[in-house]
Amino acid sequence: MRYTVTFETLQPRAAAIEPGPKRRGFDLEGARERAAQLLREGKQNVAIMDSAGHKISGEDLRACCNRTKTLTPDLRAASN
Repeated sequence: MRYTVTFETLQPRAAAIEPGPKRRGFDLEGARERAAQLLREGKQNVAIMDSAGHKISGEDLRACCNRTKTLTPDLRAASN
């Protein structure tokens, strides 16, 4: 499965979509790494989504980016 990373831009009601390498989407680890980078840069409302409608954001995503939880393929934060 391929994943998309999104975040809020400085413009009100606008979001940026990061489709991934060559617009084919990220693999799971690539999406986690990109989300972690965006969070370190101070981006707001960072999220990872898949084509099945799963989404992770907020504290669960932050925990997965910090590796205190594990990101599952269905975008859940599992305890280590």
